[in-house]
Amino acid sequence: MNALPPPDAVDADAPAPFCKQHPRVPAGWRCQSCEAALCPDCAVGRRAQTVELVACTLCGGGASPILTHRSRQSLAWRLKGAWRYVFTLSGLQVVTAVSLVLSFLGFTLEFAAPFLKLLPLALYGSAFWATFFTLVRDSSRGHTELETPEFTDFFNDAILPGIKGLTAFAAVWMPAIVWTGFLRPGHTGWYELGFILSGDKLPPELLRDPVLWALVLLGVAWLPQALIVTAVGMPPSSIFNVPAVLRMVRALGRDYFLTVGALVALGVLHLGAHGLAWALRWQDWVFISRILAEAVTLVAPFTAAHVLGLLLYVRGDSLGYGVARDYWVPILGETRPRLTAAPLREDAPLAALPEGVEAFTEVKDASRQAESDGLLALASAVEARDVPQAMALYTTLRAQPKVRVPPEHHLFVGQAAAVEGNFPLAVAALESAADAAPDEATAPRALVLLARVLGERMSDAARAEEVYRYVLHRYPDSSAARFARERVPPSSD
Repeated sequence: MNALPPPDAVDADAPAPFCKQHPRVPAGWRCQSCEAALCPDCAVGRRAQTVELVACTLCGGGASPILTHRSRQSLAWRLKGAWRYVFTLSGLQVVTAVSLVLSFLGFTLEFAAPFLKLLPLALYGSAFWATFFTLVRDSSRGHTELETPEFTDFFNDAILPGIKGLTAFAAVWMPAIVWTGFLRPGHTGWYELGFILSGDKLPPELLRDPVLWALVLLGVAWLPQALIVTAVGMPPSSIFNVPAVLRMVRALGRDYFLTVGALVALGVLHLGAHGLAWALRWQDWVFISRILAEAVTLVAPFTAAHVLGLLLYVRGDSLGYGVARDYWVPILGETRPRLTAAPLREDAPLAALPEGVEAFTEVKDASRQAESDGLLALASAVEARDVPQAMALYTTLRAQPKVRVPPEHHLFVGQAAAVEGNFPLAVAALESAADAAPDEATAPRALVLLARVLGERMSDAARAEEVYRYVLHRYPDSSAARFARERVPPSSD
Protein backbone atom coordinates (compact mmCIF):
# COMPACT_ATOMS: atom_id res chain seq x y z
CA MET A 1 0.00 0.00 0.00
CA ASN A 2 1.35 3.43 -0.92
CA ALA A 3 2.35 5.74 1.93
CA LEU A 4 1.34 9.37 2.14
CA PRO A 5 3.46 11.61 -0.10
CA PRO A 6 6.13 13.77 1.57
CA PRO A 7 5.77 17.56 1.85
CA ASP A 8 6.34 19.58 -1.34
CA ALA A 9 5.49 16.54 -3.44
CA VAL A 10 3.60 16.61 -6.73
CA ASP A 11 1.53 13.59 -7.70
CA ALA A 12 2.74 11.70 -10.75
CA ASP A 13 -0.43 12.62 -12.68
CA ALA A 14 -0.57 16.27 -11.54
CA PRO A 15 0.66 19.17 -13.71
CA ALA A 16 4.24 20.26 -13.13
CA PRO A 17 4.67 23.43 -11.01
CA PHE A 18 6.06 26.59 -12.58
CA CYS A 19 8.42 29.23 -11.27
CA LYS A 20 6.96 32.25 -9.42
CA GLN A 21 9.26 34.67 -11.27
CA HIS A 22 9.17 32.88 -14.63
CA PRO A 23 5.65 31.45 -15.05
CA ARG A 24 6.53 29.51 -18.21
CA VAL A 25 9.56 27.73 -16.72
CA PRO A 26 9.13 24.49 -14.68
CA ALA A 27 10.09 24.82 -11.04
CA GLY A 28 12.32 22.37 -9.21
CA TRP A 29 12.55 23.85 -5.68
CA ARG A 30 10.32 25.58 -3.16
CA CYS A 31 11.58 28.17 -0.68
CA GLN A 32 10.97 27.13 2.92
CA SER A 33 10.60 30.78 3.96
CA CYS A 34 8.55 32.57 1.28
CA GLU A 35 7.17 29.33 -0.27
CA ALA A 36 7.96 30.54 -3.80
CA ALA A 37 8.41 27.91 -6.49
CA LEU A 38 11.86 28.32 -8.03
CA CYS A 39 13.33 27.43 -11.42
CA PRO A 40 17.08 26.81 -11.93
CA ASP A 41 17.59 30.54 -12.56
CA CYS A 42 15.90 31.52 -9.28
CA ALA A 43 17.72 29.06 -7.04
CA VAL A 44 21.34 29.26 -5.97
CA GLY A 45 23.61 26.42 -4.94
CA ARG A 46 26.06 26.57 -2.05
CA ARG A 47 28.55 23.79 -1.41
CA ALA A 48 29.02 22.06 1.93
CA GLN A 49 32.13 20.08 1.00
CA THR A 50 30.69 17.35 -1.26
CA VAL A 51 27.03 18.34 -0.88
CA GLU A 52 25.13 21.16 -2.57
CA LEU A 53 22.57 23.08 -0.53
CA VAL A 54 20.02 25.29 -2.28
CA ALA A 55 18.75 28.75 -1.33
CA CYS A 56 16.14 31.14 -2.68
CA THR A 57 17.38 34.23 -4.57
CA LEU A 58 14.18 36.12 -3.67
CA CYS A 59 14.44 36.09 0.13
CA GLY A 60 17.62 34.16 0.93
CA GLY A 61 15.81 31.34 2.70
CA GLY A 62 16.67 27.69 2.32
CA ALA A 63 14.97 25.80 -0.52
CA SER A 64 14.09 22.13 -0.77
CA PRO A 65 13.52 20.14 -3.96
CA ILE A 66 9.97 19.60 -5.21
CA LEU A 67 9.46 15.86 -5.37
CA THR A 68 7.40 13.65 -7.62
CA HIS A 69 6.82 9.92 -7.80
CA ARG A 70 9.13 7.85 -9.99
CA SER A 71 6.13 6.70 -12.00
CA ARG A 72 5.85 10.20 -13.48
CA GLN A 73 8.41 8.86 -15.95
CA SER A 74 6.37 5.86 -17.02
CA LEU A 75 7.52 2.26 -17.21
CA ALA A 76 6.61 2.23 -20.91
CA TRP A 77 9.02 5.11 -21.55
CA ARG A 78 11.79 3.43 -19.55
CA LEU A 79 11.35 0.13 -21.41
CA LYS A 80 12.20 1.80 -24.71
CA GLY A 81 15.84 1.86 -23.70
CA ALA A 82 15.90 -1.47 -21.85
CA TRP A 83 17.48 -3.27 -24.82
CA ARG A 84 20.70 -1.28 -24.28
CA TYR A 85 21.16 -2.78 -20.81
CA VAL A 86 23.22 -5.77 -21.91
CA PHE A 87 24.93 -4.01 -24.82
CA THR A 88 27.14 -1.75 -22.74
CA LEU A 89 30.81 -2.25 -21.92
CA SER A 90 30.01 -3.40 -18.38
CA GLY A 91 27.11 -5.51 -19.66
CA LEU A 92 29.25 -7.36 -22.16
CA GLN A 93 31.88 -7.94 -19.48
CA VAL A 94 29.32 -9.51 -17.14
CA VAL A 95 27.84 -11.63 -19.94
CA THR A 96 31.32 -12.85 -20.86
CA ALA A 97 32.21 -13.71 -17.27
CA VAL A 98 28.95 -15.59 -16.65
CA SER A 99 29.27 -17.35 -20.03
CA LEU A 100 32.72 -18.63 -19.06
CA VAL A 101 31.37 -20.07 -15.81
CA LEU A 102 28.30 -21.64 -17.42
CA SER A 103 30.35 -23.04 -20.30
CA PHE A 104 32.70 -24.78 -17.90
CA LEU A 105 29.80 -26.18 -15.87
CA GLY A 106 28.00 -27.25 -19.05
CA PHE A 107 31.12 -29.04 -20.27
CA THR A 108 31.45 -30.77 -16.89
CA LEU A 109 27.78 -31.76 -16.97
CA GLU A 110 28.06 -33.20 -20.48
CA PHE A 111 31.05 -35.44 -19.80
CA ALA A 112 30.49 -36.32 -16.14
CA ALA A 113 29.40 -39.78 -15.15
CA PRO A 114 25.62 -40.10 -14.62
CA PHE A 115 25.92 -40.29 -10.84
CA LEU A 116 28.06 -37.12 -10.81
CA LYS A 117 25.83 -34.93 -12.98
CA LEU A 118 23.77 -33.55 -10.11
CA LEU A 119 26.51 -31.27 -8.72
CA PRO A 120 27.41 -29.40 -11.95
CA LEU A 121 23.70 -29.18 -12.84
CA ALA A 122 22.93 -27.58 -9.45
CA LEU A 123 25.88 -25.19 -9.79
CA TYR A 124 24.81 -24.27 -13.33
CA GLY A 125 21.29 -23.36 -12.21
CA SER A 126 22.56 -21.56 -9.12
CA ALA A 127 25.04 -19.42 -11.08
CA PHE A 128 22.35 -18.37 -13.56
CA TRP A 129 19.58 -17.60 -11.09
CA ALA A 130 21.86 -15.91 -8.57
CA THR A 131 23.04 -13.55 -11.30
CA PHE A 132 19.47 -13.05 -12.57
CA PHE A 133 18.09 -12.01 -9.18
CA THR A 134 21.12 -9.81 -8.47
CA LEU A 135 20.40 -7.92 -11.70
CA VAL A 136 16.72 -7.57 -10.75
CA ARG A 137 17.62 -6.04 -7.41
CA ASP A 138 20.30 -3.77 -8.92
CA SER A 139 17.83 -2.47 -11.51
CA SER A 140 15.22 -1.95 -8.78
CA ARG A 141 17.67 0.50 -7.19
CA GLY A 142 18.00 2.49 -10.40
CA HIS A 143 21.18 0.96 -11.79
CA THR A 144 21.22 1.19 -15.59
CA GLU A 145 24.41 -0.80 -16.14
CA LEU A 146 25.27 -4.36 -15.21
CA GLU A 147 27.66 -4.91 -12.34
CA THR A 148 29.49 -8.16 -11.71
CA PRO A 149 27.75 -9.90 -8.77
CA GLU A 150 29.83 -10.33 -5.63
CA PHE A 151 29.15 -13.70 -4.00
CA THR A 152 30.73 -13.41 -0.57
CA ASP A 153 28.60 -16.16 0.96
CA PHE A 154 28.52 -19.18 -1.36
CA PHE A 155 25.34 -20.71 0.06
CA ASN A 156 23.28 -17.53 0.59
CA ASP A 157 24.54 -15.69 -2.50
CA ALA A 158 24.68 -18.56 -5.00
CA ILE A 159 23.10 -21.86 -3.95
CA LEU A 160 20.01 -20.49 -2.20
CA PRO A 161 19.03 -18.11 -5.06
CA GLY A 162 19.43 -21.02 -7.45
CA ILE A 163 17.03 -23.16 -5.44
CA LYS A 164 14.53 -20.29 -5.20
CA GLY A 165 14.81 -19.50 -8.91
CA LEU A 166 14.26 -23.10 -9.98
CA THR A 167 11.32 -23.37 -7.57
CA ALA A 168 9.68 -20.20 -8.90
CA PHE A 169 10.23 -21.15 -12.53
CA ALA A 170 8.99 -24.69 -12.06
CA ALA A 171 5.95 -23.58 -10.05
CA VAL A 172 4.35 -21.57 -12.85
CA TRP A 173 4.71 -24.39 -15.38
CA MET A 174 3.78 -27.21 -13.01
CA PRO A 175 0.05 -27.18 -13.90
CA ALA A 176 0.88 -27.61 -17.61
CA ILE A 177 3.44 -30.33 -16.82
CA VAL A 178 1.08 -32.27 -14.54
CA TRP A 179 -1.73 -32.03 -17.09
CA THR A 180 0.51 -33.22 -19.92
CA GLY A 181 2.08 -36.09 -18.05
CA PHE A 182 -0.68 -37.39 -15.81
CA LEU A 183 -4.14 -35.86 -16.25
CA ARG A 184 -4.68 -35.41 -19.98
CA PRO A 185 -6.58 -38.20 -21.76
CA GLY A 186 -3.94 -40.50 -23.19
CA HIS A 187 -1.36 -38.97 -20.84
CA THR A 188 2.28 -39.87 -21.34
CA GLY A 189 3.62 -40.54 -17.84
CA TRP A 190 7.13 -39.84 -16.62
CA TYR A 191 8.93 -41.65 -19.43
CA GLU A 192 7.54 -39.79 -22.43
CA LEU A 193 7.21 -36.55 -20.44
CA GLY A 194 10.99 -36.35 -20.34
CA PHE A 195 11.17 -36.54 -24.14
CA ILE A 196 8.48 -33.84 -24.48
CA LEU A 197 10.23 -31.44 -22.10
CA SER A 198 13.56 -31.96 -23.84
CA GLY A 199 11.94 -31.35 -27.24
CA ASP A 200 12.92 -34.76 -28.60
CA LYS A 201 9.31 -35.85 -29.05
CA LEU A 202 6.21 -33.69 -29.45
CA PRO A 203 2.94 -35.54 -30.21
CA PRO A 204 0.81 -33.60 -32.77
CA GLU A 205 -2.36 -33.97 -30.68
CA LEU A 206 -0.61 -32.17 -27.83
CA LEU A 207 -0.41 -28.98 -29.88
CA ARG A 208 -4.18 -29.11 -30.43
CA ASP A 209 -5.03 -29.45 -26.72
CA PRO A 210 -6.93 -26.27 -25.62
CA VAL A 211 -6.47 -27.06 -21.91
CA LEU A 212 -2.70 -27.24 -22.32
CA TRP A 213 -2.63 -23.91 -24.17
CA ALA A 214 -4.75 -22.33 -21.43
CA LEU A 215 -2.32 -23.58 -18.77
CA VAL A 216 0.65 -22.32 -20.78
CA LEU A 217 -0.94 -18.86 -21.03
CA LEU A 218 -1.60 -18.97 -17.29
CA GLY A 219 2.09 -19.67 -16.73
CA VAL A 220 3.09 -16.77 -18.99
CA ALA A 221 0.91 -14.37 -16.99
CA TRP A 222 1.99 -15.89 -13.68
CA LEU A 223 5.76 -15.92 -14.31
CA PRO A 224 6.52 -12.20 -13.63
CA GLN A 225 4.75 -12.36 -10.29
CA ALA A 226 6.65 -15.51 -9.28
CA LEU A 227 10.00 -13.98 -10.22
CA ILE A 228 9.20 -10.69 -8.46
CA VAL A 229 8.16 -12.53 -5.29
CA THR A 230 11.44 -14.44 -5.34
CA ALA A 231 13.58 -11.40 -6.16
CA VAL A 232 12.24 -9.26 -3.30
CA GLY A 233 12.64 -12.03 -0.74
CA MET A 234 8.99 -12.88 -0.10
CA PRO A 235 8.22 -16.40 1.16
CA PRO A 236 7.92 -18.96 -1.67
CA SER A 237 4.37 -19.67 -0.50
CA SER A 238 3.42 -16.22 -1.83
CA ILE A 239 3.75 -17.63 -5.36
CA PHE A 240 0.76 -19.91 -4.69
CA ASN A 241 -1.29 -17.43 -2.66
CA VAL A 242 -3.97 -16.61 -5.23
CA PRO A 243 -5.51 -13.65 -3.34
CA ALA A 244 -2.03 -12.18 -2.84
CA VAL A 245 -1.24 -12.68 -6.53
CA LEU A 246 -4.43 -10.88 -7.55
CA ARG A 247 -3.71 -8.03 -5.12
CA MET A 248 -0.23 -7.66 -6.57
CA VAL A 249 -1.52 -7.60 -10.13
CA ARG A 250 -4.21 -5.08 -9.19
CA ALA A 251 -1.68 -2.87 -7.38
CA LEU A 252 0.67 -2.81 -10.37
CA GLY A 253 -2.16 -2.31 -12.87
CA ARG A 254 -1.31 -1.92 -16.53
CA ASP A 255 2.41 -1.90 -15.75
CA TYR A 256 2.18 -5.57 -14.79
CA PHE A 257 0.63 -6.52 -18.12
CA LEU A 258 3.14 -4.31 -19.90
CA THR A 259 5.86 -6.31 -18.17
CA VAL A 260 4.20 -9.58 -19.18
CA GLY A 261 4.17 -8.40 -22.80
CA ALA A 262 7.84 -7.44 -22.64
CA LEU A 263 8.76 -10.84 -21.17
CA VAL A 264 6.75 -12.64 -23.86
CA ALA A 265 8.64 -10.71 -26.55
CA LEU A 266 11.93 -11.56 -24.86
CA GLY A 267 10.83 -15.20 -24.65
CA VAL A 268 10.34 -15.29 -28.42
CA LEU A 269 13.79 -13.75 -28.90
CA HIS A 270 15.19 -16.30 -26.47
CA LEU A 271 13.89 -19.15 -28.62
CA GLY A 272 15.62 -17.60 -31.62
CA ALA A 273 18.79 -17.20 -29.55
CA HIS A 274 18.74 -20.93 -28.80
CA GLY A 275 18.62 -21.62 -32.53
CA LEU A 276 21.65 -19.39 -33.02
CA ALA A 277 23.38 -21.05 -30.07
CA TRP A 278 22.79 -24.47 -31.64
CA ALA A 279 24.41 -23.23 -34.87
CA LEU A 280 27.40 -21.89 -32.94
CA ARG A 281 27.88 -25.19 -31.13
CA TRP A 282 27.66 -27.02 -34.45
CA GLN A 283 30.64 -25.00 -35.68
CA ASP A 284 32.69 -26.69 -32.93
CA TRP A 285 35.31 -23.96 -32.49
CA VAL A 286 36.80 -25.78 -29.53
CA PHE A 287 35.69 -23.99 -26.32
CA ILE A 288 34.87 -20.70 -28.08
CA SER A 289 31.66 -22.14 -29.54
CA ARG A 290 30.37 -22.99 -26.08
CA ILE A 291 31.16 -19.54 -24.68
CA LEU A 292 29.51 -17.74 -27.60
CA ALA A 293 26.46 -20.01 -27.42
CA GLU A 294 26.04 -19.33 -23.69
CA ALA A 295 26.49 -15.59 -24.23
CA VAL A 296 23.82 -15.49 -26.93
CA THR A 297 21.30 -17.24 -24.68
CA LEU A 298 22.01 -14.88 -21.76
CA VAL A 299 20.98 -11.68 -23.55
CA ALA A 300 17.20 -12.17 -23.25
CA PRO A 301 17.19 -13.42 -19.61
CA PHE A 302 19.44 -10.59 -18.43
CA THR A 303 17.27 -8.06 -20.25
CA ALA A 304 14.21 -9.67 -18.62
CA ALA A 305 15.87 -9.21 -15.21
CA HIS A 306 16.30 -5.53 -16.03
CA VAL A 307 12.65 -5.25 -17.07
CA LEU A 308 11.50 -6.75 -13.76
CA GLY A 309 13.87 -4.44 -11.90
CA LEU A 310 12.45 -1.42 -13.72
CA LEU A 311 8.95 -2.47 -12.70
CA LEU A 312 10.06 -2.58 -9.06
CA TYR A 313 11.95 0.72 -9.42
CA VAL A 314 8.84 2.50 -10.71
CA ARG A 315 6.05 0.74 -8.80
CA GLY A 316 7.71 -1.28 -6.04
CA ASP A 317 6.12 0.81 -3.29
CA SER A 318 2.75 -0.62 -4.39
CA LEU A 319 4.06 -3.97 -3.15
CA GLY A 320 5.70 -2.64 0.01
CA TYR A 321 9.15 -3.08 -1.54
CA GLY A 322 11.83 -0.75 -0.19
CA VAL A 323 11.33 2.53 1.65
CA ALA A 324 8.27 4.42 0.42
CA ARG A 325 10.00 7.81 0.61
CA ASP A 326 12.71 6.61 -1.79
CA TYR A 327 10.14 6.51 -4.61
CA TRP A 328 9.79 10.30 -4.46
CA VAL A 329 12.51 11.99 -6.49
CA PRO A 330 13.33 15.59 -7.53
CA ILE A 331 10.90 16.64 -10.24
CA LEU A 332 13.70 18.14 -12.37
CA GLY A 333 15.89 15.08 -11.98
CA GLU A 334 19.61 15.87 -12.00
CA THR A 335 19.10 19.55 -12.92
CA ARG A 336 21.02 21.89 -10.61
CA PRO A 337 20.70 25.63 -9.89
CA ARG A 338 22.49 27.73 -12.47
CA LEU A 339 23.72 30.19 -9.84
CA THR A 340 26.43 29.35 -7.32
CA ALA A 341 27.55 30.89 -4.05
CA ALA A 342 30.70 30.52 -1.99
CA PRO A 343 30.99 27.31 0.05
CA LEU A 344 29.67 27.30 3.60
CA ARG A 345 31.90 29.02 6.20
CA GLU A 346 33.79 30.93 3.51
CA ASP A 347 33.50 34.64 2.89
CA ALA A 348 34.24 34.56 -0.82
CA PRO A 349 31.79 36.65 -2.85
CA LEU A 350 29.01 35.11 -4.88
CA ALA A 351 29.68 34.07 -8.44
CA ALA A 352 28.39 36.57 -10.94
CA LEU A 353 24.64 36.99 -10.41
CA PRO A 354 22.17 38.58 -12.80
CA GLU A 355 21.27 42.20 -12.20
CA GLY A 356 18.42 42.66 -9.77
CA VAL A 357 19.21 39.56 -7.72
CA GLU A 358 20.32 41.35 -4.58
CA ALA A 359 18.18 39.74 -1.91
CA PHE A 360 20.40 36.69 -1.72
CA THR A 361 23.21 38.71 -0.14
CA GLU A 362 21.26 38.37 3.08
CA VAL A 363 22.46 34.78 3.23
CA LYS A 364 25.78 36.10 4.42
CA ASP A 365 24.06 37.38 7.53
CA ALA A 366 24.72 35.28 10.63
CA SER A 367 21.07 34.22 10.96
CA ARG A 368 21.06 32.94 7.39
CA GLN A 369 24.32 31.12 8.00
CA ALA A 370 22.70 29.37 10.98
CA GLU A 371 19.76 28.27 8.82
CA SER A 372 22.22 26.82 6.31
CA ASP A 373 24.22 24.97 8.94
CA GLY A 374 25.13 21.40 8.14
CA LEU A 375 23.12 20.01 11.03
CA LEU A 376 19.92 21.53 9.71
CA ALA A 377 20.76 20.25 6.26
CA LEU A 378 21.33 16.75 7.67
CA ALA A 379 17.97 16.87 9.45
CA SER A 380 16.30 17.90 6.21
CA ALA A 381 18.01 15.11 4.28
CA VAL A 382 16.98 12.52 6.87
CA GLU A 383 13.40 13.78 6.85
CA ALA A 384 13.32 13.56 3.06
CA ARG A 385 14.98 10.11 3.12
CA ASP A 386 17.64 11.49 0.78
CA VAL A 387 20.26 8.81 1.42
CA PRO A 388 23.17 10.14 -0.72
CA GLN A 389 22.86 13.67 0.68
CA ALA A 390 22.43 12.46 4.26
CA MET A 391 25.52 10.23 4.02
CA ALA A 392 27.61 13.00 2.46
CA LEU A 393 26.50 15.58 5.04
CA TYR A 394 27.07 13.16 7.89
CA THR A 395 30.64 12.61 6.71
CA THR A 396 31.29 16.35 6.96
CA LEU A 397 29.88 16.46 10.50
CA ARG A 398 31.78 13.52 11.99
CA ALA A 399 34.52 15.82 13.30
CA GLN A 400 31.97 17.63 15.48
CA PRO A 401 30.93 16.31 18.93
CA LYS A 402 28.67 13.30 18.58
CA VAL A 403 26.01 14.66 20.90
CA ARG A 404 25.20 17.44 18.41
CA VAL A 405 23.77 14.91 15.95
CA PRO A 406 20.49 13.36 17.16
CA PRO A 407 20.72 9.60 17.71
CA GLU A 408 17.98 8.89 15.16
CA HIS A 409 20.10 10.62 12.51
CA HIS A 410 23.12 8.49 13.43
CA LEU A 411 20.87 5.44 13.14
CA PHE A 412 19.44 6.48 9.77
CA VAL A 413 22.89 7.03 8.29
CA GLY A 414 24.15 3.76 9.77
CA GLN A 415 21.30 1.80 8.20
CA ALA A 416 21.70 3.57 4.86
CA ALA A 417 25.47 3.03 4.80
CA ALA A 418 25.02 -0.68 5.56
CA VAL A 419 22.57 -1.05 2.66
CA GLU A 420 24.90 0.87 0.32
CA GLY A 421 27.87 -1.30 1.30
CA ASN A 422 29.84 1.47 3.08
CA PHE A 423 30.51 -0.66 6.13
CA PRO A 424 33.15 1.54 7.83
CA LEU A 425 30.71 4.47 7.79
CA ALA A 426 27.90 2.18 8.97
CA VAL A 427 30.00 1.02 11.94
CA ALA A 428 30.94 4.59 12.89
CA ALA A 429 27.36 5.87 12.65
CA LEU A 430 25.81 2.96 14.56
CA GLU A 431 28.41 3.24 17.33
CA SER A 432 27.63 6.96 17.56
CA ALA A 433 23.89 6.25 17.71
CA ALA A 434 24.43 4.09 20.78
CA ASP A 435 26.93 6.48 22.40
CA ALA A 436 24.88 9.64 21.81
CA ALA A 437 21.86 8.42 23.77
CA PRO A 438 22.55 5.11 25.55
CA ASP A 439 19.27 5.23 27.47
CA GLU A 440 17.01 5.75 24.46
CA ALA A 441 15.35 3.02 22.40
CA THR A 442 17.62 3.75 19.45
CA ALA A 443 20.71 2.48 21.33
CA PRO A 444 19.98 -1.29 21.53
CA ARG A 445 18.58 -1.24 18.01
CA ALA A 446 21.73 0.44 16.72
CA LEU A 447 23.93 -2.05 18.55
CA VAL A 448 22.14 -5.05 17.05
CA LEU A 449 22.51 -3.54 13.58
CA LEU A 450 26.18 -2.90 14.36
CA ALA A 451 26.70 -6.52 15.35
CA ARG A 452 24.99 -7.72 12.17
CA VAL A 453 27.20 -5.52 10.00
CA LEU A 454 30.31 -6.73 11.80
CA GLY A 455 29.39 -10.40 11.70
CA GLU A 456 27.44 -10.82 8.45
CA ARG A 457 29.13 -8.25 6.21
CA MET A 458 32.61 -7.69 7.62
CA SER A 459 33.22 -11.29 8.81
CA ASP A 460 34.34 -10.06 12.24
CA ALA A 461 32.50 -12.67 14.27
CA ALA A 462 34.48 -12.06 17.46
CA ARG A 463 33.67 -8.36 17.61
CA ALA A 464 30.05 -9.03 16.67
CA GLU A 465 29.75 -11.45 19.59
CA GLU A 466 31.17 -8.81 21.93
CA VAL A 467 28.48 -6.35 20.82
CA TYR A 468 25.72 -8.95 21.21
CA ARG A 469 26.94 -9.78 24.75
CA TYR A 470 27.00 -6.10 25.65
CA VAL A 471 23.37 -5.81 24.48
CA LEU A 472 22.44 -8.77 26.69
CA HIS A 473 24.20 -7.14 29.66
CA ARG A 474 23.06 -3.54 29.14
CA TYR A 475 19.52 -4.07 27.76
CA PRO A 476 18.47 -7.51 29.07
CA ASP A 477 14.70 -6.98 28.74
CA SER A 478 14.65 -5.46 25.25
CA SER A 479 13.64 -7.06 21.96
CA ALA A 480 17.23 -6.45 20.86
CA ALA A 481 18.40 -8.71 23.69
CA ARG A 482 16.07 -11.47 22.55
CA PHE A 483 17.51 -11.16 19.05
CA ALA A 484 21.09 -11.17 20.41
CA ARG A 485 20.44 -14.20 22.65
CA GLU A 486 19.68 -16.34 19.58
CA ARG A 487 23.04 -15.43 18.03
CA VAL A 488 25.38 -15.77 21.00
CA PRO A 489 26.71 -19.22 21.94
CA PRO A 490 26.13 -20.23 25.56
CA SER A 491 28.84 -19.05 27.93
CA SER A 492 31.20 -21.74 29.23
CA ASP A 493 31.25 -20.33 32.76
